[in-house]
Amino acid sequence: MLTRGHLIGQIVDDLAGIAAQAKQRARLHLFDIHTHVEGFAKEVLNRVLTLGLSNLNAQRSNNPGLDLGDATKGWAFQVTADKSGAKVKETLENIDEEQRARYPNIRILIIGEKQGTYTFTGEPYERFGFKPEMVWDFNDVCSHIMSLSIDALRDLAGYVSSETRRVRIELEIPDDEGRFPTSIDNFIEALPKPQLSDASKMEAHFAAKKEPIDRGEAEKAIVELSAKLAALPRLTREVFKLLIERRDEELTSFSEDFRISDPKLRRIYHGDDLDGDLALLSEADLLDFNEPHDSGGAYFWRVRFPGRGNGFHLLFIQYVKDLGLNLRKSLVTLDFSDF
Repeated sequence: MLTRGHLIGQIVDDLAGIAAQAKQRARLHLFDIHTHVEGFAKEVLNRVLTLGLSNLNAQRSNNPGLDLGDATKGWAFQVTADKSGAKVKETLENIDEEQRARYPNIRILIIGEKQGTYTFTGEPYERFGFKPEMVWDFNDVCSHIMSLSIDALRDLAGYVSSETRRVRIELEIPDDEGRFPTSIDNFIEALPKPQLSDASKMEAHFAAKKEPIDRGEAEKAIVELSAKLAALPRLTREVFKLLIERRDEELTSFSEDFRISDPKLRRIYHGDDLDGDLALLSEADLLDFNEPHDSGGAYFWRVRFPGRGNGFHLLFIQYVKDLGLNLRKSLVTLDFSDF
């Protein structure tokens, strides 16, 4: 069971990480606050102070001065990354008399770190009775969590933990080219860049064996094969390689396709989502599913190798065997430079 100390420590650490990132943004004078960060602050304050704060900007576009408010309990907050005294003054100057009457407890919440000291004299501070301790950062918020019940701490810790990653992403700083440290690009498999061949090495190899081939047809098949495989995820290309490597018995005729029985495939491959990979290969017209030819036989997958009508699949495999090539290089990394 998680103790109070553990929960408090977790909350403090998560909020400190957010504050440090916001502080870094502030050093670069990046004071804009994403709506998700503002919403996060609202949920944290509601849980810590037992308030019912709502987004005032949603009620009134660009609501001057205040971002969050609970009219029932009279609390309101301006949420900002700008810790300057000038920002505090600007906020108070933009609060009208109606808002001042509705929200007697006004605070400025700095997402980051507030200044060490503030000096508030004269107007508009006297009108609001506004003192330096009314400028808060997450350290001040954390000072209020010590008295929360264990159930309230669990709820707060769960919320902060679940949202911290998203908030920190929203506070990231782009590089000179506008790229953020966390980008969808980091979660997308890069498209491979096939290295093609004019099949001249294949032609020379088979010519030396007194088995001439049509180099133009071989080159065309390589181009088609690489294009189809390049459009597929790497793991799907790995499955295609497996189908070739573990294919069933040798072919009985020049025009027959490579094949592998479905039961055999499912017993030798233990990866995730085989059906998804097979569907992608079928969609790419590199594979199709067939009923057994004989009664009692197994369903099987037929490999639709480009150029198979001219026997390229047989030439390809024979060439790979003769030279001891690794199929991974050509079929997975799409490097056909050996051909």
